[in-house]
Amino acid sequence: MKQQSGGSLDALTGLRFLAALHVVLFHFGTPCIQGVAPEWMVQVVASGYASVGVFFLLSGFVLAYNYVDTAGGMQTPPRAFWSARVARVYPVFLLMFLLSAVSTAQGSLAANSLPVAAAKLGTAGLTTLMLLQSWVPKLALYWNPPSWSVSVEAFFYAVFPALAGRLERFRGARMAAALAGVWMLGLLPPVLYLVLRPDGPGTLDAAFGGMWLAVVKFNPLVRLPEFLMGVLLGLVFVRERAAASGAPRRSGAVMALAGAALLLLGFSQGASIPYPLMHNALLAPASALLVYGLARGGGALGQVLARPWLVHLGGASYALYLLQYPVSEGVHWMEKHVDLSSPTRFLAVLLVLLVPASVAVHRWVETPWRSRVKRGLQPWVDGAPARPAPAPVVPGA
Repeated sequence: MKQQSGGSLDALTGLRFLAALHVVLFHFGTPCIQGVAPEWMVQVVASGYASVGVFFLLSGFVLAYNYVDTAGGMQTPPRAFWSARVARVYPVFLLMFLLSAVSTAQGSLAANSLPVAAAKLGTAGLTTLMLLQSWVPKLALYWNPPSWSVSVEAFFYAVFPALAGRLERFRGARMAAALAGVWMLGLLPPVLYLVLRPDGPGTLDAAFGGMWLAVVKFNPLVRLPEFLMGVLLGLVFVRERAAASGAPRRSGAVMALAGAALLLLGFSQGASIPYPLMHNALLAPASALLVYGLARGGGALGQVLARPWLVHLGGASYALYLLQYPVSEGVHWMEKHVDLSSPTRFLAVLLVLLVPASVAVHRWVETPWRSRVKRGLQPWVDGAPARPAPAPVVPGA
């Protein structure tokens, strides 16, 4: 996290690791604890898909913290912002795309004739490389499934400079109304889906939902309200810190603990809550409390999440999130030589390989290539047309 006057947001970096790990455990850990752990714990793990919403809100918060001034305007020219975002996400994304190519091709060839497989692979590959796969329901999970959320984030990055220029009027009661409004806007698509059932009856399950459920889950416009809530909260935080400059920082211990408790409660009741609501914005207010409380310091919880080793893992959380399926393919290959039939043993080997691999990718791919890509894009950034100087204000005009 970028450091500004008053400190850094290390606890939020630690939170990123826990959110990414929660998604990994959802994908690979649920069978390990079924019948062994209490049911509420099973549901916490099985609700890991909802932590993607935490990422979306956290992304909006951090971008506002880093790029928006107290008036709500961008502190960085749009091209410089976009180049920084491309440099941040694309090198690791491209690496994971390449690492997933063999397994994706094998799966397509096993299910289709060669011409059909080639057409599907070409279409899905091009769409994924352009970070557009989340706009096409059938392609959202085609190539390295977790990468759908990067496609959603790419849309957020594209519209962020324009959004940031329209935030100034949101203050006080209007800001509170905006926060409530974007939450309700985020709930509208899943509620409509539950009411209208456009995919037909019996299609609310994560594995068997139809095309319209995929739209609700993956479409960037549908997920935009969660990001907007984070942006608005980030602006509130920027203004709060500016107003309290030089004064003692307000503690976020109660907010952080309340947010964490509400999230855990929501996760533990995942089986009782309609899946589309859990998947999208239902828990966004709890995430907002947690993020804002941690940004304020977070008390004891913030101190734990800001431990250096957890912050280091948080820095590698993006690689961890995208690397989970390529590494799992490697673990499946190991099954030819080692008995990994036990889900617990499979998960243990996966984590033993995945965590160090993500740290290595962060250190030797993500960090150095971020600088190289930014340098490569610098001529494009420098070539941006200069902004016209504001017209002079004439008194009495």
